[in-house]
Amino acid sequence: MAASKAILGYTAAGLTMAAALLTPFLLMGTFSNAVAHAGLRVDEKYSGGAVVRTLDRASYKIEIHQPVRPRLLERGETFVQVSFAPAARLPAEVDEAVDLDGDGVPDVRLRFTATGTEETALKGDVTALNPTFVSFTSPASEGISRIVARVGDSVVVRVPRSEK
Repeated sequence: MAASKAILGYTAAGLTMAAALLTPFLLMGTFSNAVAHAGLRVDEKYSGGAVVRTLDRASYKIEIHQPVRPRLLERGETFVQVSFAPAARLPAEVDEAVDLDGDGVPDVRLRFTATGTEETALKGDVTALNPTFVSFTSPASEGISRIVARVGDSVVVRVPRSEK
């Protein structure tokens, strides 16, 4: 009698362990679908916002993103992200006058060396052509709103807007 209770207990424990080990694998599709359809997205502070305009050049394209503003109680400054892609087809020295607000007049001059990797800081500068934007030299240490960096297969330049 005692032996049959022990066998029954060990069998129940083994089945419980098997169920505990197999449950994540059996429900992985359900979990991944729930996360995929949860509506989560990367914050614009990191992604640069939605692309509003694309400028085609001979061997690359320039994507201009919508302005990204800091949220309530969040530090930082408003910036506009400009992406140059693909990085492999950029000239060694990029010098572009770019219209960020879509009024037909260039707002900034972007100059940078496109050589380097994601691990090395790119050298460059942003020159504001009107008082709406702020000039800076890269590498800058003022935060994520003043960046010239290689990200994946593109070079990202973030141009801060003046607070005036």
